[in-house]
Amino acid sequence: MGDLDQPVKPGLSADHSANSEKVGIESGAPRTPALARQAVASVRLARRRIAGALIRSLIAVLVGSLILRLASQATGQMTQFYLGYISHNFHHISHTTRGYVIASFFITELVGSLVLGAMSDRYGRKLFIMLGPAFGVIAVQLTAMTSVLWLLVLARLLEGLSTGSSIPSTLGYISEATVGRPSLRARVMGMFEITLVGGIALGAVIGGYLWKFLDSPRTVAGITMQSPAFSIIGLVYLISLAVFAWGLKDVSRRSSVADAEKTDPSRAGALRTKLKHYYEVFKSPPVWMFIPAWLSIFSVIGIWTNNSVGLLTGEHFKGQGLTGTVTPESFGNGFAALAVFFAVGVLAWSFVLARFRKTNVMLIGTLSLFALLLTVFGLNHLGSFSSSFYYLLLGALLIEVLVMSGFTPAALTYLADVTENYAADRGSIMGLYSVFLGVGQLIGTSIGGYFADWNGVDGLILLSAILGGITAISLLALRRREMSAASRLELAVD
Repeated sequence: MGDLDQPVKPGLSADHSANSEKVGIESGAPRTPALARQAVASVRLARRRIAGALIRSLIAVLVGSLILRLASQATGQMTQFYLGYISHNFHHISHTTRGYVIASFFITELVGSLVLGAMSDRYGRKLFIMLGPAFGVIAVQLTAMTSVLWLLVLARLLEGLSTGSSIPSTLGYISEATVGRPSLRARVMGMFEITLVGGIALGAVIGGYLWKFLDSPRTVAGITMQSPAFSIIGLVYLISLAVFAWGLKDVSRRSSVADAEKTDPSRAGALRTKLKHYYEVFKSPPVWMFIPAWLSIFSVIGIWTNNSVGLLTGEHFKGQGLTGTVTPESFGNGFAALAVFFAVGVLAWSFVLARFRKTNVMLIGTLSLFALLLTVFGLNHLGSFSSSFYYLLLGALLIEVLVMSGFTPAALTYLADVTENYAADRGSIMGLYSVFLGVGQLIGTSIGGYFADWNGVDGLILLSAILGGITAISLLALRRREMSAASRLELAVD
């Protein structure tokens, strides 16, 4: 699959176009049946080669992404363990400061997604896909060799660039490589989502056990590593890089951006059009009324993903049974189990989502969030984890995670419905989902540190309840608007 200099049939590479053109020229001249069979055979061989290269590239994308996500999750989780280790052995680091250090990741992820994603449109996807593990290797080696806070922030910024470079370019690559093959695209996109969840689950488990056995300083080849567990993750990043380098073959197609550059060399026209579409989408009531719910629910995700580690595995808060009682490996195993349950919930909701109004599904997810917070509060103030009531609460928590997981696919589908009038820019506008996911996690992780310092797990529960209330109010307003619009439509039809 080489660069496409000419428009070609969807889903096919320039090599196939060239072969087809060659056969077409030859077919204009008289030829014997033997020559005809030879021409057909050569076309079939070319197609098989193209199909083989395509499958190899897509397999490399999926396998490399799984390994990359594993490394990223393990790194983020171990960074939280490491901050607790530094606070206990060197100098105190508050949960507020820890929140800022962890949240710095999302700054470069957001900027990188926008800037590097756009650059991959121009310079090719493979370069920016491979930059992901390259940034990751540098980040983890830097983390392994220092306990200086500002250097750890720098490492987190590099980690954010790793994700910001790899994810948008990978999604762009899959979209380009499967043009004209909707069934293949659906399967590969589904597999890509599975690699994300699977990588998070595996990374959570591996990160917990690596930290258990390799958390203390070691000297290797005369080089002292403060936390050698991160160097092992560096090897995982290198494996991901090797998979991409081995199997990935770049593909470049004519895009609307390239066409715009020919008609407007300054690209100002294309940029104005894109910004105008974004503005039109933002000012539409279905979007700006939904933004508070978006940011709030994603902030809740950031709160618990990035602030709970230090509380559960660190110091104990009086009267709170969940704080300071969980080992790193137990936390990793538990986080992986919740990720799997969440993924199962998303899969189950995807089969029935079309039957329900999307705002109703999101309201159900929000109500389940409140139930989940009550369950966590009960677990946090339970006298003993060996009682039968503990297992009852744990079972309720898993069911609530399954129900709450419907919010994510419902929000994605809602956004897709809203942007139906912007088909030419659907991909870019759907990218707003990722942008608000990052912004929400940045807000939740930063603010969550203050509430964790104030009152431990109970502080996180209170903050999550406040954000859940904002989500519910936003969704109720949206639902009321939808019902009013439906009523007006019925009256107009009558």
